[in-house]
Amino acid sequence: MKLLAVLISSLMLSTAYAADTDASVEINRATMSAARLTGLTADRVLLTADQALDTAAVLVSALKNDRLVHEELRRLAAGIPGARAILVINADGKLQYDSYRYPADPIDLSDRRYYQRARQQGGLIVDQAVVGRTSSAAFVPIVKRIGDLTFVAVTSPYALVDTQRDCADCWSIALNLDGDVIAAFPPEAVISPELRAVASQATAATGTRIMRYGSSVISVSWVRNERHGLISVAVKGLPDAASVDIDVN
Repeated sequence: MKLLAVLISSLMLSTAYAADTDASVEINRATMSAARLTGLTADRVLLTADQALDTAAVLVSALKNDRLVHEELRRLAAGIPGARAILVINADGKLQYDSYRYPADPIDLSDRRYYQRARQQGGLIVDQAVVGRTSSAAFVPIVKRIGDLTFVAVTSPYALVDTQRDCADCWSIALNLDGDVIAAFPPEAVISPELRAVASQATAATGTRIMRYGSSVISVSWVRNERHGLISVAVKGLPDAASVDIDVN
């Protein structure tokens, strides 16, 4: 009888372990799916912004009426998911056009990091979130220098991630290739340097790791996009009994 009891107990433990393992595998798949969806969400915004900023450069050079330029910029901004405005900054760093406000406020943006980066490197740049000087609202600058002018899509941070609203224990994060946070949802998420390093320092373009993070066990998946300089990350909670790859505590 004792042997039978031991066998039954072992079978129950094995079944429970298998169930936990199956649950972890499913959550890992769901986490990777969420990371890919966040990547696609960012791609949609960035590709649309890139085209809109190119078009804005053509319009600014072709149109001589400032009011008409403003209206056309406002129309272009409305077509970028999550964009609040398009700004045009002149060669001296002064705001020349603002699709949100006409006429544009005479402010100097030459000290902004996104403006300085655009002067130093070509192509589309996604910089860290800043607070607008006139709006006092946070935004992610999507920036492109074309000729002597710098064009900026003023974008909501949450436009660059999938918010996973159906999951109460999930985060979505957009990092640059250095591991700096560009956007995150929910905004109160505590994203440690160790968590960011799992994605930003990985040699693989995509991957999933199970981590002990504080008192929780989480599944972390990432998708790296070299073209746009972004890493899309998704985080989902796991049962406490799940097997852990990394302990960052």
